[in-house]
Amino acid sequence: MTDLQARRISEGARFGEISLDFRKMELRRADQPVGLTLQEFKVLRFFVSRPEVVVSRQKLITAVWPKRNRSSRRTVDNHIARLRQKIEKDPAHPVYLLTVHGVGYKFVPEEDPRPVWRGAAGAASKGSSKRAGEG
Repeated sequence: MTDLQARRISEGARFGEISLDFRKMELRRADQPVGLTLQEFKVLRFFVSRPEVVVSRQKLITAVWPKRNRSSRRTVDNHIARLRQKIEKDPAHPVYLLTVHGVGYKFVPEEDPRPVWRGAAGAASKGSSKRAGEG
């Protein structure tokens, strides 16, 4: 990962109708603010920074919960369920936070997975979503 990629991930991301501002700890869905707990935000940030990577419940616990307050695997499942309620159009049929049975979960961006960041002028910018050879 380059320094620029790391900086972009540290500032925010956009997928589907969801936009995240990591510095402000804000989640917006279809331009409407969505409240997240600190722990929900940490879990979502962890997944967004690792698109398409399967993460076990234990790895998530180790990475996101403080040592003095480590949680159970069921706590992870509950956090995922609450996040799905907040980011998925149909939480019963998720497209972003997918279960990998017998292993854990993975984040799959539906659209352009590249992080969004704000340049010096404050305007959101992201790479072109056109593929090589398209119009």
